[in-house]
Amino acid sequence: MAASLEIHLNGGASNTDPDASLGGTISSETISGTALNNLFDNVDPTEASAGDVEYRSIDIYNAGDETAYTVTAWISTVSPSTDSIIAFGKDDTATQTLANESTAPDAPSVSFVNHLVGTPLSISNIAAGDAQRLFLRRTITASAGNYANDGIVLTVQYA
Repeated sequence: MAASLEIHLNGGASNTDPDASLGGTISSETISGTALNNLFDNVDPTEASAGDVEYRSIDIYNAGDETAYTVTAWISTVSPSTDSIIAFGKDDTATQTLANESTAPDAPSVSFVNHLVGTPLSISNIAAGDAQRLFLRRTITASAGNYANDGIVLTVQYA
């Protein structure tokens, strides 16, 4: 079978809670499509008023038998809310685990950028059975408005 990329939570081998996807062992739980909309929790009124920055981690896992070459990732559909910004970067150490969702990963191993169509993040080749870790940062601006169904689409591609 050729390379086959899957997006997994981490935070323990059997973790199914996106709020606990803060690094550590890759989970058997895959996420895709609308599940990415649930990667971050709902913004409560206090967070919307004051503003909030939260982090999550995901692993791009190669479940295939061959190496995935020239892997890239980008946000192909941005949040419809101007008060919600998602940026992400790869964890070059692949060893970081965050203490909580408000703790940023150590720099310089993760550099957050709002990777959009036309400015993808280049990810190293992913060998069969290996993974590359990404950390995502969601920034909610202060005095954010109420917005239902706020989410993004993350696209991962390889040659």
